[in-house]
Amino acid sequence: MNFSFDQRKAGILLGVVLVAGIAVYFTQQAADKKEQEGKNSLYLVEKTYEEELKAVPDADRQVGTTLEVDSKFPKTVSGLNEILAAKKAPSRVLYEAGIKLGTLYLDHNQSDKAIGVLKGLKTEASSSFQKASLYYLLGTTEERASQYKDALDSYQSGLSSNVDGLKGELLLGMVRTSLKLNDKEKAKLYFEKMNKEVAGTRPVQVATELLKGNQS
Repeated sequence: MNFSFDQRKAGILLGVVLVAGIAVYFTQQAADKKEQEGKNSLYLVEKTYEEELKAVPDADRQVGTTLEVDSKFPKTVSGLNEILAAKKAPSRVLYEAGIKLGTLYLDHNQSDKAIGVLKGLKTEASSSFQKASLYYLLGTTEERASQYKDALDSYQSGLSSNVDGLKGELLLGMVRTSLKLNDKEKAKLYFEKMNKEVAGTRPVQVATELLKGNQS
């Protein structure tokens, strides 16, 4: 009797394990399909961008050239916005689509639109590197739009992700925006932190020149 009962328990347990395994399998299959569909959508948008770029005069293609992105790249902007609005793709695909759109606006001096796009990516940035990169790009965009307090906050948020490769640039941004906010004492504190954590790097050299130029 006990043997039969144990067999029944084992059978039930095996059934639960099998059902769970099947559920995980199909969930993973669905996730892989969504990711592939998202990547395909991004690929098509990139091809569209290449086609639309051909119609833009060479002088307007350069980064830093003021350009009405929505009118020059309407299909590209629409395609990226569709990916972002649908929310069907995995976070990493949504993140990449948003970075592409935000950078496109930023490259052509449409900072306000770039800021709106980049702020919407905060929930899609999952890894420490993605978060640090996003906040660095957002801070750079806000700084360019003369939103220095917001830029300083963004650089600080990026620094909290503790990504070594971006630490120097984030701290440099904090020195730079502090000086633009006329807070030389805070700028010096950030500079001291740079000398402790990223001594001898290009950002430290740039910060040194900035502080020299702001000596009263």
